[in-house]
Amino acid sequence: MRRVVDLYKKSAKDHLLWTYVINLGRDGSHPSLLDFKEEALRLAILDNLGNEQSLIIKIRDLS
Repeated sequence: MRRVVDLYKKSAKDHLLWTYVINLGRDGSHPSLLDFKEEALRLAILDNLGNEQSLIIKIRDLS
């Protein structure tokens, strides 16, 4: 399952910071929206974009 996940800074809610396209569930599992948020947060921390307290994470569907 693929989802587009947008990241915003809490201090600038109307300004898009970064977008990830995340693919989960290729192993036959059924990921929840929380799984996509957690993966986006993990990637954001690795990319030094912020942390859980400084980011807003919004998920879009790739239908």
